[in-house]
Amino acid sequence: MNPSFTGKLPNLAYLRLFEYQRQRMVYPAYSVDLPLLFFILFSRIAAGLSILSVFFPPSILWMSTAFSCMVLATAASITHLTIPARFLAMIINHRSPIVWEIRLAGALAGSLGAQFLSRMGILPGFEIFLLWTSFFLSIPFLISTGWAYRFHTHPAWKTHILPGYYLASASIMGFALYSIIYPNPFWGLLTFILLCSEGFLILLYLNHLRKTSQVSLKRIVSGKDRWVSLAFLVSVLFLPWLLTFASLFMKILALFPVVLAISSAVGVVFERILFFRIEQPTFFLSRSPNHELNLMNYVSHRKE
Repeated sequence: MNPSFTGKLPNLAYLRLFEYQRQRMVYPAYSVDLPLLFFILFSRIAAGLSILSVFFPPSILWMSTAFSCMVLATAASITHLTIPARFLAMIINHRSPIVWEIRLAGALAGSLGAQFLSRMGILPGFEIFLLWTSFFLSIPFLISTGWAYRFHTHPAWKTHILPGYYLASASIMGFALYSIIYPNPFWGLLTFILLCSEGFLILLYLNHLRKTSQVSLKRIVSGKDRWVSLAFLVSVLFLPWLLTFASLFMKILALFPVVLAISSAVGVVFERILFFRIEQPTFFLSRSPNHELNLMNYVSHRKE
């Protein structure tokens, strides 16, 4: 008799999905991914240098640094994929925000590479054009990094505030790096303006968490992630503000940009750790309770 008629019948689709979900729940939904962390860190440095390059004299040091960081960031983004060998098949998907993020990363890396070659005399006459090309590519690239993870299952990530914060963070880092070799007499004032912009965006994001994901807000304020959030705030706000205030009374201007650049880079690392620990998504057929949904139901009943 045909084995297909005598063998064991397959499980129903519902049961197969349930078993798949049960296996997934053995592991944390999200954890810190080193390739993605390196991608965000290196790309933030490269984009910040590209944005600020139009406001400072040309620098072969920071030009080569931006190009190297963007190459490393693009490589890290590809290795972050579940199946890196399918990169070429994935990159043709025009409807995926993550694909556009990778495309813009590659375009920015190419522009920075051509800009570096032009500075070395291999592509003469195109340096100014490539300088502004890198500038205009950096802005949509940073916006795409905040737009790519706007998942419906992650209310803490689904906001227009993150792209603006990434722009402010990259600008501070680029300004700090360029100020190391090109001291600016208005360093304290410009740093203060950039830090106020970054701090205002952080406040807006906390307000976004208060409205959409109070469980996540509780975790970073008084929960187990409060030390990570405190380290993030110290590195991106408190220490830079202290440096800005100290620069008004001390004349060691060369040291302040170095500390600010290091502190900003450390802040990006803590930012990425928080980004993946701040929100545990609710999967389909999940066995864990949906705390956000229970909280929203409780608030709606209280209002009634």
